[in-house]
Amino acid sequence: MTPVILMEKLQEYLQDVTKDMALGSGVPPNIYLVDLPARATPEYEVPLETDILPADTTIEDEKDERWPFIVIIFSDPAEDNEEGFRTMNMDLIFGCEGSGSDGYMDVLHLMEFVRASFLRETYDGWPARLNRPLSYGFYEEQADPYWTGYMSTNWEMPSMVQEVWKNGF
Repeated sequence: MTPVILMEKLQEYLQDVTKDMALGSGVPPNIYLVDLPARATPEYEVPLETDILPADTTIEDEKDERWPFIVIIFSDPAEDNEEGFRTMNMDLIFGCEGSGSDGYMDVLHLMEFVRASFLRETYDGWPARLNRPLSYGFYEEQADPYWTGYMSTNWEMPSMVQEVWKNGF
């Protein structure tokens, strides 16, 4: 079992459990692996060389289509132990957009919703099982109206079984 398989399973699971959520923006969160994708650039006309540029050449502010989101990150190397399993740490980063307490409450609701979903899950057919405790919280600095939080999880999965060599050790 590899971290990538677990990350993909988590992405599939989170897409399923959050598909009916409508956070402040009225849409369910996007679920990404490793990092946010590049932001889509708006279409604009490039002036010809003979055209005079307008005084205001800034691109209009548009809603960032990546928000709200959950990003799944493999954070620590897997460690095999003597009990026949290994542990992997996966971090989740949550982001919601909203002014003042609205954004804060959306992130808190999303983190608590995911936490409760993880604790209810039976993990039948999963490549790993969640270990407790789950820890989550907010980052110290926030850039209003973009609010972010984190959740650290620890997963237990079967370890590799050593093979016996035919001609040697």
